[in-house]
Amino acid sequence: MGRLGTWEIIIIVILVAVIFGGRRLPDLGRYLGKGLANFRSSFKEDDRKNPPEDDQPKSE
Repeated sequence: MGRLGTWEIIIIVILVAVIFGGRRLPDLGRYLGKGLANFRSSFKEDDRKNPPEDDQPKSE
């Protein structure tokens, strides 16, 4: 198992086009993009709520 090659990506794209059809591909891409944007924003929001702690000990 490893990275996907060019032929594997081409086959996947063809299968998706056949399954969903040409009319639904733009909608599918739009939904995928919105989902990815929400996923990324949730990580950024979580980082703002819980900032990483410093590795250095605090001087008192």
